[in-house]
Amino acid sequence: MTPKKPHPVLRALLPPVQTPKHREDRLKALASAFQTAAMSLIGIGIFTPLLTAAYGIRWSHVAVIAVVAGAIEAMSLTFLMFIPYSENKEDSENG
Repeated sequence: MTPKKPHPVLRALLPPVQTPKHREDRLKALASAFQTAAMSLIGIGIFTPLLTAAYGIRWSHVAVIAVVAGAIEAMSLTFLMFIPYSENKEDSENG
């Protein structure tokens, strides 16, 4: 028995079928968002207080910001690891 197709109204609301290229684009977008968050955390948590504060910044504060930013960056690299690598794709782009 063939699977039943959804009602036309429901089909308009459902997202299209995901292709490998769509998945790759979404993973790259997620990785980019996490990298941006990590860089923003470093900028706001470390560089801004160094440039604007009248008092010194605590090293424990710098360490916490660096660990959290590193964890966020590791998550972004994890998303990039899920993108399949194709040798043929690289050869066709560079050749």
